[in-house]
Amino acid sequence: MTTEFLRQHIFDTIKEWQMKIGSREESIRLYYPAASLIKLLRFEDVAGDKKPEGEAGLGELDGALLIFAQDAEPLLGKIRFSRQGERYCIEVPEKGCAYIADAVSEPEFLKRFLSVITAKDSTLEQIRACFRDFAGMHELGYTEEDREGEGVGHVFYFSSGVPEPYIYCVEEDEFGLTYHRFTREDYEDLSGEDTH
Repeated sequence: MTTEFLRQHIFDTIKEWQMKIGSREESIRLYYPAASLIKLLRFEDVAGDKKPEGEAGLGELDGALLIFAQDAEPLLGKIRFSRQGERYCIEVPEKGCAYIADAVSEPEFLKRFLSVITAKDSTLEQIRACFRDFAGMHELGYTEEDREGEGVGHVFYFSSGVPEPYIYCVEEDEFGLTYHRFTREDYEDLSGEDTH
């Protein structure tokens, strides 16, 4: 088990929110299914460790989250977590949100992507150009898949996972564009597709 991937996901998610709505002096609650936390904490990568299963496994996950909270406390303050069934809430206090606002820089690609998708009358072609142009500038490969028939929309990601490790699912309807950003593991669980 390791806590670095969960910490990074929390940083990335809060930074994304701050870029979209601004930084506020308040705590933020993030919600995760147990399966996502198990992947982010890398239970399956540690020799001899098995993925927690059932109610006993959730107790093991609770213990791992306590360790995570202790490790993260110097930077983020006192993190709280709770669970309802297999759904967890991780609450990052105001101190942690302020730290992320001040110490974590805005990711270059996410900044470009948000400026495109939040623009009035933005189009799927502009999103496509955003990925294509960024990949070209940095000599990266990127992938686009039309998964509308499966209810996922258009899927975009950088093949190497660098500099952006997330999978973007962009949907277009009469109200404009919306998107969801997934870890590769969560997207693969959702779609049944391997992105590596």
